[in-house]
Formats: sequence, structure tokens, C-alpha cells
Amino acid sequence: MLRRTAHFFSWIFQPLLMPIYGALLFLNLPFYAFSLLPSAVKWYVISCNLLFTFFMPVFIILLMKRFNMISTLTLENREDRKYPILFTAVFYISNYYFLKKVNLPAPYLFFLLAGMFSLISTLFITNYWKISMHMTGIGGLCGSFMLLSFIWPIDLRLIIASLFLVAGIVGSSRLILNVHTPAQVAAGFAAGLLPQVSLFLLI
Repeated sequence: MLRRTAHFFSWIFQPLLMPIYGALLFLNLPFYAFSLLPSAVKWYVISCNLLFTFFMPVFIILLMKRFNMISTLTLENREDRKYPILFTAVFYISNYYFLKKVNLPAPYLFFLLAGMFSLISTLFITNYWKISMHMTGIGGLCGSFMLLSFIWPIDLRLIIASLFLVAGIVGSSRLILNVHTPAQVAAGFAAGLLPQVSLFLLI
């Protein structure tokens, strides 16, 4: 029962869904920069995220599995992860390129850009060590909304607390399933959170 629950949370909070969850959270924030966006723009943002950060990476992974280029769809082996991460990074860049053309609030664009840096750093680390990409995804969301709470006068405590709760659940799930060590879970979270913080401070 415990492992089944861990599998459930691993699937609904898998890395490829994090940009979509992030877009939905950003677009529904009670702040004028997002609430005044036309519905057509919001649907465009969601559609781009679905296409570039979910459907296209999934297609590549399925294609690689079909031609036996990877051993599992879940990319549990470190060697299986390199090319899927590389292609996903390219798709993330495409997503950023198309969304940058729309007049979107800067914090959301920072979130996308930092996500690309997280993927690139994950790709580099994967050459030597396996880290939790699940935690990288949720770590990015945690970092982004923490920073947003400092720069905008809106109360995000409930969202931030919920994201950290999800991070704890996801991290525990990966440990229960024995696919990562505590160090790999922590490193994955840091790989998602730190680029959000660093990019904001630099810009």
C-alpha cells in the first residue's frame, strides 16, 4: 500500500508536469499583472507548456523506448537519462522563445529561464551521478514562489507551504521506492531551487 501511494505521487508530480503546474499557479495569482492577462494569452501559455514541456518530451521518450535506446520509460537508469534530458532542454528553450514574445510578467519568464538552467545543470550532473529530477521540478516551483513573495505584495504563504509539503511527499516517495538516496533527493531539490534564487539575484 505504501509503495502504491509512493508510485501515485511520483506520477502526478513527475518532472514533465511541473511547468504546467507552475503556469496554472502563476496565471491564477490574485495580482493585476496576471489577472489582467486576456484569456487568449493564458490559453496560449498553457498550450505552449503542454506542447513543449510535456507532449514533445514524452514523444521523444516513447520513440527512444521503441528503438531500444533506453531501457525503461521511467528513466530509472542514469545512462538512460542523458538524451531525454538534452532534448527536453531544447524543448524548454523553444517554450521560452515562444512565450517571451508575449507580454508576460517578468517573474514568470524568470521561472522559465531558471528552469532551463536547472535542466542544463541536471544534464551535466547526470554524466557523473544520478539525482532526483522529481525534486528538481518541485524545487524550482518552491524557489520561484518564495522569491515572488518578496517582490510582490501578495500573500503566498499558503501556496509556498503547500509546495514544500508536496516536496516532502515527493522526496519521501522517491526514497520509499528506493530509486534515490537521501543525498540524491536533496541534490535534486537544490538543482531546482538554486537557479531560481541565483537568476533573480543576478537580474
